[in-house]
Amino acid sequence: MNEKLNPLNSKTGAKEYDRKEGVMIGTGLFTYKRSVHTKKVLTALARNSILPSKLYLFHDGLKYGEDSTEWYKVQDLLESVDWCEKEIIVSDSNKGLAESIMTGISYMFTECDSVIVLEDDCLPAPGFMQYMNQCLTKYHSLKDVYAVSGYGWPIDFPETTSDVYACGRISSWGWGTWKDRWDGFHRDYTVLRQLRLDEELSLCLETWGHDLEQMLINQVRGDIDSWAVFWALYVIQNKGFSINPYNSLIENIGFDGSGEHCDKSDAFRAPINQYTDSLFLPDFLEMEDAVKRCFAEFYSSYTACREIEDNKEDVIVYGIGRTFSANEKIINQKYKIVGFIDNYKKGYYAGIKISKESELKDLATKKIILMIQNQRDYQIIAERLQKAYGLEPDMIITL
Repeated sequence: MNEKLNPLNSKTGAKEYDRKEGVMIGTGLFTYKRSVHTKKVLTALARNSILPSKLYLFHDGLKYGEDSTEWYKVQDLLESVDWCEKEIIVSDSNKGLAESIMTGISYMFTECDSVIVLEDDCLPAPGFMQYMNQCLTKYHSLKDVYAVSGYGWPIDFPETTSDVYACGRISSWGWGTWKDRWDGFHRDYTVLRQLRLDEELSLCLETWGHDLEQMLINQVRGDIDSWAVFWALYVIQNKGFSINPYNSLIENIGFDGSGEHCDKSDAFRAPINQYTDSLFLPDFLEMEDAVKRCFAEFYSSYTACREIEDNKEDVIVYGIGRTFSANEKIINQKYKIVGFIDNYKKGYYAGIKISKESELKDLATKKIILMIQNQRDYQIIAERLQKAYGLEPDMIITL
């Protein structure tokens, strides 16, 4: 049964509203040296229908040798905030994005039950704070809900009577969580391997986080400084989900090349909900199959959102690498993948077992698609399969 919450019409701090429900909500804004972006975010936040009960302003320390002009402009903007209770926390060293956010959230949780997190390029719509307060208050006792997202992906979802939906992918653009869900989180570089060894979790990984492996690789290489990739994988590992709005309440204004991790791009731009009315929130949410398919397709994980049809021919895919990724959509459109062969990987891919070549005793009974880019290696493997397992040449499919 759905519930329509009463709108909060007064432009005031949310502390009284939060306390009444037994949830103290703090709001954190993380800044560095983008004064134009920071000013826009602060201005938009001040125009929200509900103001933060307390605004924690985390200003990361200046990197050694960098020009300080922009950094001091941002600090002046933080000092000028006079429209809500605030605390400015200036780091005496440059922590970087990931460490700054993780330590900042932990700091807020020394005083708060739940937190709202904004970065200096996340422009909140007028109803953002009301939405976040409603969701963090309403869903705080549902322990499977790990996060509330203010950002809504630019995905065409089926019609619904609710203003929000549940999914297994968190967003780091204007979001919130609760202390008891954050307490167990840490940066775990082994989590990807753990997910791949579990049949069910491997399907969750490919459904909600098909892009996260490359992000984790980039993190290890030092190409990015991300905490969010670990948080997203942690939520998937715990079979948690996020509450997301169908119409985004956050505009990311960092896609102008000014940010550390946002290149110039329109791929994630979404229409912004400019209304301030109270949203229609159901008492309970579950992850719908239609939403799973939408997310899997958005992140190009076609095996995760495969439709099992009786008229599709069974195939085994040999090789899970770049060639397979480039052809994954075509394969799933024409065939039903029943197994993978990869001599260098183990576990599951999207819930489908990965085996070594020698483990498949009935190999000769299944058609095989060789996803081998090097033509010489392709020919060697094809000849070996025919000789060792009695495969006829027509049992090896070429796309």
